[in-house]
Amino acid sequence: MTLPPPEEKNRSQYDTTLKDLFAAPPQRLLQLLIGRPAKELLPVEFSSTQKRHPDLVFLLDDDSIFHLELQSGPEPMAWRMLMYYSLIRQRHPDNPLSQMVLYVGLPEWHPRAGIAERALSFHYEVVDIRTIDCQQLMASPALEENILAILCRMDHQKETIRELVHRIAELPEKSRADALTKLLILSRLRRLETLVNMETSTMALTFNLMENDVLRPMILEALRDSEQKGLQKGMQNGIQQGIQQGIQQGEQQGMAGMLIHMLQRRFGAIPARVEEKIAHAKASSLETWGLRLMEAGSLEEIFLDQ
Repeated sequence: MTLPPPEEKNRSQYDTTLKDLFAAPPQRLLQLLIGRPAKELLPVEFSSTQKRHPDLVFLLDDDSIFHLELQSGPEPMAWRMLMYYSLIRQRHPDNPLSQMVLYVGLPEWHPRAGIAERALSFHYEVVDIRTIDCQQLMASPALEENILAILCRMDHQKETIRELVHRIAELPEKSRADALTKLLILSRLRRLETLVNMETSTMALTFNLMENDVLRPMILEALRDSEQKGLQKGMQNGIQQGIQQGIQQGEQQGMAGMLIHMLQRRFGAIPARVEEKIAHAKASSLETWGLRLMEAGSLEEIFLDQ
């Protein structure tokens, strides 16, 4: 299923997911970015009236400090980075400080990496994560860094995503759901959610997307959007299979396949008469039944008016 492209209202979702993945220092990524590891992640709360605070501040093994700002959309950063520089230096006056903006967004971005004025000269680094080969992070023993690989340069997208999903599939159920949620959210920054859905379906992961509080609104939004746009890439045979056969087999068959898959996930095997009813239903009925699935406790409640 193709979800809507990143928008401002989704930024907090991406930012939260990225910061969760950086809960422990990402040693391999830091080695790629600055050539040395971190000892610990430092607190970033400062006594200030400013609402913003820096994303990630690391104490490195040489006792210097590295501030990494994660940016999912192109916007001016120079004055904000200067503010962060001042706050961090006041907190840690004896530790040398370096700064970097790690850009993870989709549009190309070539920002000014500093401020040059008559009385002020200030600079920091800007790195687009796509300059990093995804295999560098796939080689990390930390799953968090493996998930970040979906944002990097991928020469073989399908194979890399398949390997990512395979690693997630080996986790306990609760951890699997959390990791898959993060992977799917970040995949939207590269418009790769369809491939992620395809691979999760192939792996037959026991994770019901519609029961996930983060993903359910995204899926319903995509369902409504896909009906309006005619399901340009079609649907596979369910939520996790996404959109694959719609162009050749038509919008209704794709929606029918998805609804059958959703019902099977929720209720297990369904009667042949129900599958036949769905196969011959209009698109409007299919959408109505799909939305009822969110609240229904039985198959009968979904088809109560039929």
